[in-house]
Amino acid sequence: MLKEVAITYCITLLLSLVLAILLDSEKYFGLFLFTILITLLSFVFGKFIQLYRLVSERANCDYLTGLYNHGFFKETLKEKFSDAKLLQQPLSLALLDLDDFKKYNDCNGHLQGDKLLKFFGDLLQKGAEGKGYVVARYGGEEFAVLMPNTKQEEAFLFMNRLRKEINDTYFAGVEYIPYRCISFSCGIAEMEKGMQDCGELIHKADQAMYYAKAQGKNNVQIFDEHNISLSALEFKEDLDALEQQVKIFLSKDVYTYRHSKRVFTYALEMSDRLDLTDHEKQTLILGALIHDIGKLEVPRDILNKKGKLEPHEWEIIKKHVIWGKEILATEKRFEDVLPLVELHHERYDGKGYPYGLKGEDIPKLARMLCVIDSFDAMTTERPYQRTKTFEEAIIELRRCSGTQFDPFYAEKFIELIETKYLPRIKEQMSG
Repeated sequence: MLKEVAITYCITLLLSLVLAILLDSEKYFGLFLFTILITLLSFVFGKFIQLYRLVSERANCDYLTGLYNHGFFKETLKEKFSDAKLLQQPLSLALLDLDDFKKYNDCNGHLQGDKLLKFFGDLLQKGAEGKGYVVARYGGEEFAVLMPNTKQEEAFLFMNRLRKEINDTYFAGVEYIPYRCISFSCGIAEMEKGMQDCGELIHKADQAMYYAKAQGKNNVQIFDEHNISLSALEFKEDLDALEQQVKIFLSKDVYTYRHSKRVFTYALEMSDRLDLTDHEKQTLILGALIHDIGKLEVPRDILNKKGKLEPHEWEIIKKHVIWGKEILATEKRFEDVLPLVELHHERYDGKGYPYGLKGEDIPKLARMLCVIDSFDAMTTERPYQRTKTFEEAIIELRRCSGTQFDPFYAEKFIELIETKYLPRIKEQMSG
């Protein structure tokens, strides 16, 4: 478009010169007409160019967030990729996925979801200000940050610092999502010497981002051939499959669904505080999400009963651990999760169910899950019991430490609640 404007301007200028020549006999009058024509043309074409720039900017920007859009970002990436190769300078790319955005939308509505996207985009733009970085909305709830002349280690420090700052920035409605704050999963990749195409850079950053999500979300990962393994992708698939099963509770018992999601969130946070292998972390997280799946076999009138359960009803409820094991046992890939589903109601003193196992005869992940499951049950409103505050639940965990609960895991979980959740609750109450 700019090219056509320039050509039109030159042609008009040429016509003006011809006009001046034709009016040569009236030199001053011809010069006067020429000057007026040039002034008018300059004004008109100045406005034309302003309009062009405005249209171009709007065409290159995302209408909702005001950040650059996907198309412009891809073009810029190609240019920066070529420049970096030519000048032999580092170039890093970060791809971000806003965690649990669908859940936020479901709980708060799409209009509020749009506001969150705009707010998140503003935070990214502000964080990148003055650094020469290119920030864009890549699509949906995905964003991209292109960092010229930046190595992946610097990019990691920048994105992780930004992640923590965003975690601490309150936005209405975040209390309904697992981390109860704005969080994102981020993957970083750096241009390598052998890369021929910027598509390779995008692919690696994308893989790193999915690895970050598989690690429990709300973290930053640098692409690494050893980390981006099939096991991480398989874990994500397992998580998605189990989440679909848990969603069945939405039509039968909303309490169990919400309870499962909260226990899942606690397990995510606890898994990083314990000396566990990656496989053990994944098993704990999957087990936490699906631990009550056997309640699908419990009659609806018992699950949703408003009063206290009768002894025979309680016996039916207790069978859910066996039924849950039977449901999951049909798929071999979940065999490591079975002990958590079957044994999370065993007690450290041997007075639990279904088998009355005691102490370290109970698998350690089931002992950990017992603490988390009980804490959420104590702090969640139910018709037949008084809800405990977090402080009261902590007192109860300590009181039952060594009897119902493994003392080590009870104290580790209390440490999580006291350092992460209680300060936030007190801040909200004082605010």
